[in-house]
Amino acid sequence: MTETLAPPADITVGGTGLLCVTPLLRLRARIADAAAGTVVHVIATDPAAPLDLPAWCHMTASLAQCPVTVRWLRS
Repeated sequence: MTETLAPPADITVGGTGLLCVTPLLRLRARIADAAAGTVVHVIATDPAAPLDLPAWCHMTASLAQCPVTVRWLRS
């Protein structure tokens, strides 16, 4: 089996040790002026992040602005 690697990040948002709302707020601030096509990696330890962050991006149409790759690190 081959592993699919995420594209290199243009922006990395750190959220290690934070509850999901804080990385989400950081993400929102970092992509506010980002160009279309920007790749964003969010590093989070909150178990809800892999579900919450993509759902937020979908609901706010942020994926249209920046394709977002969420990388989740377990604590």
